[in-house]
Amino acid sequence: MDLIRRYGVYLAVVILVVIGLIFFLFKDNAGSDQDAREKARQERMASSSDPTQGDDGSGTGSDGSSGIPDDGATPEYILEKYLEWSEYPPFSRPMSILNHDLAFPFIIETSPDYSIDPKTNEPTGYVCLFQPKTWAVIGNKDMMYVTLECRDKARNRVKVSIDSHQVFKEWEGQRFGVVSASVNDNGTDGDQTRGDNIFTFSWKPQKPDWGQMSLVAEITYGPENLKTTLTSSFFSSPSIPAEFNGVFSDSLQDGSLIVRAVVNVYKKGKYHLEANLKDEKNGEYVAYAVYDGDLVSGSNEVEFTFFGKILRDKDLDGPYLATSFRGHRVNLPIDPEWFNQGAEGLRKIQAAKTTEPDRELVIPYKDEYKTKYYKVESFSNAAWDSADKQNRIRQIKTLQ
Repeated sequence: MDLIRRYGVYLAVVILVVIGLIFFLFKDNAGSDQDAREKARQERMASSSDPTQGDDGSGTGSDGSSGIPDDGATPEYILEKYLEWSEYPPFSRPMSILNHDLAFPFIIETSPDYSIDPKTNEPTGYVCLFQPKTWAVIGNKDMMYVTLECRDKARNRVKVSIDSHQVFKEWEGQRFGVVSASVNDNGTDGDQTRGDNIFTFSWKPQKPDWGQMSLVAEITYGPENLKTTLTSSFFSSPSIPAEFNGVFSDSLQDGSLIVRAVVNVYKKGKYHLEANLKDEKNGEYVAYAVYDGDLVSGSNEVEFTFFGKILRDKDLDGPYLATSFRGHRVNLPIDPEWFNQGAEGLRKIQAAKTTEPDRELVIPYKDEYKTKYYKVESFSNAAWDSADKQNRIRQIKTLQ
């Protein structure tokens, strides 16, 4: 009893501290789980493809098993997720800053390369970053810049020397050497600061340099003169099939916001184009829209539909900012009409081969177009509907 009286207060304090730690740890974990679930939901809702139809036809959705009951994806679960996703059409989807690839479509983030000692197979503490400034180089006047730096355990930059480097074209699992890149750390040719131990590679494509490219560099770094090989990847599209010319207009049509963009087309064909919409007041991302269709040579006006219910659900009055106009000319060897031609169409599909990449990039428009003022109540609050949607609902219900 004396011990309890003497140390009881201290024991109570210790117990309270332990309980507090458990509470905060549980709270943090719960918060992390909730954030992960919300991010998965945002990705699912932003997808232009039905997330209840997996590549394997299992209907597990694009976010894997996240949120699926232990006994599997029940028909009820699939229907619930489909009805949630299909409130908006595939060509107009909600988005937020969490949809990083959509919000920043011209940036590719490279993971740092953590150095491993080849003798001990243990981390050396050094980390190197081989980072393209943009995800693609478009046209034969554009330049690709890739920066390289290495840091020690204290994350201070260390001295780097470039032993060799080569740009390759990646095609069907093979590498083909192409025109070389230039590299310097003297504050010229794209390099920002002279002698800061950040090397900048600059590369301009030639006409044949079309497709996925890789820049491979062998370097020596740090006071121990460690050696490693680093690889950076990007896309190259030296021929310009089309470009946005900066002429836009907007209107309210059938309860949705229509943003029209003029595209100068130099090579006719099927095009896949996208654009983002932001709130003009606070820069919040609202939606993105997709255009898929044929464009002829010359001046074409393309309509991007930002679905009314998305704007109503976001509850944001205009004006809005349309931005990040981007896309590509589809360069597939298969004509979609072949799928409707029975056995003859199947024969064409099976015989189709190509020696070219599947896309040619359009010169994007990265500035912002400001729409007219709109009250959010002027947009329709009706959910999207179509024959395809009703067919999908009936298909899911037959599983119940």
